[in-house]
Amino acid sequence: MRLLRLTPLMALLLLLGLPSAPAIGEGLGDAYARILNGDYSGGRDAAVSAAKVSAEEPAAKRVLGWLDSYSAMSEERARLREETLAWSSEQAQKALAEDRLFLALTFTARAAQYATTKAEFAGQEWVQGIINQSRLEAARLEAVPRWRDALSYYFRLEQILERNPELKAAREHAARHARLEAVYTDQKAVERRIKGVRREMLYEALRKIDAYYFEAPKHRVLALAALDNLDAMLETPKLQQVFDGLANEDSRRSFTDGLRELRAGIEQREALPRKDFQRLFDEVAELNRRTVGLPDELIVVEFTEGAVSRLDDFSSMIWPADSNEFDKMLTGDFCGVGISLGVDEISNRLKVVSPLENSPALEAGILPNDLIIEVNSESTKNWSTEDAVRHITGKPQTSVTLVIFRPSTGQRLEFPLTRREIHLRSIEGHARMADDPSRWNYIVDPVEGIAYIRLTNFSPRSSDELGAALHAAREQGMKGLVLDLRYNPGGLLEAAVDIVAKFMPSGEVVITRGRQERPERYEVSGKAPFAGVPLIVLVNEASASASEILAGAFRDHGRAVVLGERTFGKGSVQKVIPLENNLFGRGADPGARIKLTTSLYYLPNGGTPHRSPDAEDWGVNPDWQIGLTPKEAVQVIESRRDAAVLRKEATPAPELSEDDRLRNLEALKTERDADEDEPLLSVADIALIESDPFKAARVDPQLEYALLHLRAKLAANVPWPKIAARAAAQSAKLP
Repeated sequence: MRLLRLTPLMALLLLLGLPSAPAIGEGLGDAYARILNGDYSGGRDAAVSAAKVSAEEPAAKRVLGWLDSYSAMSEERARLREETLAWSSEQAQKALAEDRLFLALTFTARAAQYATTKAEFAGQEWVQGIINQSRLEAARLEAVPRWRDALSYYFRLEQILERNPELKAAREHAARHARLEAVYTDQKAVERRIKGVRREMLYEALRKIDAYYFEAPKHRVLALAALDNLDAMLETPKLQQVFDGLANEDSRRSFTDGLRELRAGIEQREALPRKDFQRLFDEVAELNRRTVGLPDELIVVEFTEGAVSRLDDFSSMIWPADSNEFDKMLTGDFCGVGISLGVDEISNRLKVVSPLENSPALEAGILPNDLIIEVNSESTKNWSTEDAVRHITGKPQTSVTLVIFRPSTGQRLEFPLTRREIHLRSIEGHARMADDPSRWNYIVDPVEGIAYIRLTNFSPRSSDELGAALHAAREQGMKGLVLDLRYNPGGLLEAAVDIVAKFMPSGEVVITRGRQERPERYEVSGKAPFAGVPLIVLVNEASASASEILAGAFRDHGRAVVLGERTFGKGSVQKVIPLENNLFGRGADPGARIKLTTSLYYLPNGGTPHRSPDAEDWGVNPDWQIGLTPKEAVQVIESRRDAAVLRKEATPAPELSEDDRLRNLEALKTERDADEDEPLLSVADIALIESDPFKAARVDPQLEYALLHLRAKLAANVPWPKIAARAAAQSAKLP
């Protein structure tokens, strides 16, 4: 009896009971099969052999070209990792020797991202020295107190020592104080924050938590968290400049002693009924009235914020002052000038990340990296992005004037703009059309017919926008598709289900289950116009919520290969619930709501991507684990931004030298009040960090991996081996 030697391709086809594609010779078929299984070296050997056969030579040379590009990219990535690790480690030790501790910690945290294993890296003697000194310095900053600076230390320490509970607790403690300093900057900010707040909102919020939270709430834990928030107010000296009652030491001590007594009573109890929780607030409110005399509305806000923050990372209060901004975020529509905002690292000023499509800002000539230094003659110094949104957005056809500083030229420019409705689109393609920049070219590989579509969020219009993009891509020659969900934070669950229906004719997408709610099953059925398009989905650790539903459904049904990094792990569903006070027969406030986690969702394989505090496994694990270093991630983000930004030609102006540019930014940064702290990183420090001589190539490694696999898949015309293997494993488990 003779045994036939099976090539990987033949074995795969026999496993699936499918005929081979007659147009592909065994040598090329072997090469494609090896590539699809991740054996790129074996794929190269097979392609070299196939190239010796005249009939296969052209196709084999094309495959060798793919693999040569992959090999060169892989070698460059490995070299960049080694060089960055060595350079950052060297700079960290130099900075420590010069007593520049935070700079040393910054370089150490950067080096940790390039180490083979973080635990091994953190165990080195010099790293341990920087960690220990930094922990001491963070504690000293807390005692000063300089909460924001302490928070910066803890954040970088956690980049080196991941999942360290002690550091996590310290970071959360510092963050609580830093938030208070940022929110309550002056009396005007206080009045805005507490406008329309009433005590009944807290009572009703507690009732909603009891009625709808996805698991039984632990009122004792929530009560202690509420008291923590009030303690933080007392421990934040900058608030004494805003609230006279906190400035009085005797009053402050009386309030502190009273809170300590109330805390002791809670800690002695094993459980706390909701009525007693509500009674605790009444006692706190009375204590406040007798001592520091803070506005009752402020006590309501901070007590509630503390309690709700302990539920989970996604439940939150929506106070009347925040209601309009929340609705804009939910719908993706707002009235403004169309600017995506960030904060410049050197100057700490508001930075234009990009002007949006069809916006007044774009039409006026505002550019990426412009700094907004004034809005309607008011300085933006110390503004948060939330402050900027509040001042720049407004009613349609009203005016707002922005003063821009352009670092690249040193120009100070004034832009009078008229606000109008801005609609945020959720679809991007490979590149703008040269003859019509309002349209996208979706084809990233015209030879093989591979399209690229990026989905940035799940809004009410996302499904329709993606449908239009898919039809356009098909007209452009799409044979296979890379769907990019990286950095997509999610959105509407229904939008994710609608998108699944474009690729799958039938099947379960997700089930939601809560403590009080009935399980809700979401399925698709219909024509699925793009069911036959080979599909790879890109994900990373910032792909969350609806992105995980989409990727998980595709993976579990074998509809797509998922490539990238494990996703975020937001496996929960939130509902926005109005705070209606049924007891008094009227709404507590039409603008007061609670965003509450009411259920978890479960993917077709039965698991939930939800990341609980002590979870070892979460999210959607990709079929192909391909990570990016921080430098590579920055390049990917900047490349996508550059592809998406529509630019209007600005008035030509000579470019400044790098030294002059830094001097201008430094001048903006040093315009600080007398009582402001020196920044942890000077402009010279930031310039040193930016002087890193080892730069990432202008390439997207995850997309390149996806293209390599899609090219092989389209050429071989066989099922995905990863999907076939998973299906075989599942079948083996069946009785």
